[in-house]
Amino acid sequence: MIHDVHNIEEPSAQPTVTIDGEEYSFEGLSVETQANIARVNELRREVSTLQIQVNERQALLQMYIKAISDSVQPVEEKEDEAVVQ
Repeated sequence: MIHDVHNIEEPSAQPTVTIDGEEYSFEGLSVETQANIARVNELRREVSTLQIQVNERQALLQMYIKAISDSVQPVEEKEDEAVVQ
């Protein structure tokens, strides 16, 4: 598994990346591998953003389903709920 690049915020430290439990100097990797790591990190951010969007849509979906269900309840049930609340 590839982990994020480390030590980027420290200018004096060499950025490292952990791949399958082994730590490597980011700059010592081939340009292609560096590009692949950057893409993996970008995709992880996108997946995270998309997961948030999925969760939000699921909540909205449940809200609409409840609104539809509530709209077709018999009038007596709605009146009973109003008295209880």
